[in-house]
Amino acid sequence: MDLTITQDTGTLALVGSIDLVSREDFLKAGLAVLDRDNALALDMSGVDFMDSMGIGALVEIARHAEKQDASFTISAVSPRVSRVLEVTGLGDAWRTP
Repeated sequence: MDLTITQDTGTLALVGSIDLVSREDFLKAGLAVLDRDNALALDMSGVDFMDSMGIGALVEIARHAEKQDASFTISAVSPRVSRVLEVTGLGDAWRTP
């Protein structure tokens, strides 16, 4: 499945899969929002699959945000993504309450 990315000020809503095929689009979109708005909130409620490439992109985006002292959060997470984040030890790293 492809990844659909919808942008708004400081927000990306993602629907589909974050994998080798979609990683670059996700990374570019995330970095662009951070550079433009100095904040990024990801709505991942529509993400049904994420592999190690997706985790790598999340970490890269988070590092970029940290370097420029920008806000980076994940505001909604699908159950599948939640499980991946928990297994990798990133379960609470960027989530908002």
